[in-house]
Amino acid sequence: MVDDGRGETPLLDGQVPADWWPWRDPEDPFVTRLPADKDILVTRRDTAGDPPRSPGLFNPQRYAGSVMPLGGFPTFLGAPMALNTEDLKAGNVDVALVGMTLEDNPVPGGRFAANSMRSLIDHMVFPAGGTDQYLGVDWSTLQLADYGNIASFANQNERSLEEIHRVISEIVAADTIPIGVGGTHLQSYSFLTALARKYGPGKVVVLHVDAHHDTYLMDMGRMVHNGSFLRVAIEKGILKGPDLIQVGLRGQGPKEKEIEWMRENGLRFHFQAEADTLGWDVVLRRVLEDIKGRMVYLSFDLDGVSPAYAPGVGTQDPDGMTASQALQLVRAVAIASDVVAADFIEYSPLLDDTHMTTGILIDRLIRSLLAGIAAKRQGIRDPLYIDPRRLRYDAP
Repeated sequence: MVDDGRGETPLLDGQVPADWWPWRDPEDPFVTRLPADKDILVTRRDTAGDPPRSPGLFNPQRYAGSVMPLGGFPTFLGAPMALNTEDLKAGNVDVALVGMTLEDNPVPGGRFAANSMRSLIDHMVFPAGGTDQYLGVDWSTLQLADYGNIASFANQNERSLEEIHRVISEIVAADTIPIGVGGTHLQSYSFLTALARKYGPGKVVVLHVDAHHDTYLMDMGRMVHNGSFLRVAIEKGILKGPDLIQVGLRGQGPKEKEIEWMRENGLRFHFQAEADTLGWDVVLRRVLEDIKGRMVYLSFDLDGVSPAYAPGVGTQDPDGMTASQALQLVRAVAIASDVVAADFIEYSPLLDDTHMTTGILIDRLIRSLLAGIAAKRQGIRDPLYIDPRRLRYDAP
């Protein structure tokens, strides 16, 4: 800021009066001010006038069948709804599916993913339940809840992260597993902070499925962004480098300095080249050995899968896992470890094909994760277990 020499309104560099930029603090041009109603998007609704209700889940469906195209109200997998920690506790909820609306990708669409998944035509007639095609396990034994969407501020991602932390913390406070649906990968920073507050910094392993390593060294003028959130989490001590396991890396990068940083901090990364050269089974077994018996946060960017199976993503890269490998990974991780959180992100329904191929894959990935969780609770311990009846027609 410079003085105009006449004792009048100070000028900012470029000869622009400070009053013309109301978001700048006239006393300190490096400080950005917020409007008086800065919290309007995350201010909780006043429920004083609502009819009284006891804590617990509530079902918004009018009809018993709740087939969504024919009169049902869209919720994740047709699950009942919860609004707070008390609802989750009273409903003994195992898993809460929560919609993510944060947009931090140059290619738009992530903010629409959650509501698109709720009304996914393919699953409308297949609500919560079903027998997994590999495990032979009916995961309807799990109690699910739809926890609504988390609000976000357009172009104020740091403030959005605080609200995401707040809502994910509500879920884990009930000892419920949060599964985020939609949004972009920056939001995972708040999953990490919420899990660190719950279990302690450095206690949770992150299995990061992605085409990109997201430990980029450039900050692009921001404290944390879509491509740096894992590096920032490690630098802040929220996550230990050796507890970050990455699968599906490819694309343009990392640069030499970035891969040096990854090695110096002990990251366990698996490039697609490793899977293509040594075989997927080798990579899968290495991953399972690293997470065995640990608390795991599965953060699944859909561009980790080949665009042949998941075209509706903002940062598409050729090659990658097949849909079958992705489903196997998710099932196996749930059995081998103690999954405490997950998200399935970077889905843009605006870019998906007419049949919503990417959306259907996300739906099946979620169901596979649920089946793995249910299988472990039912006593299955082999992460590569397959129901023998699925292998031969004459199996007992």
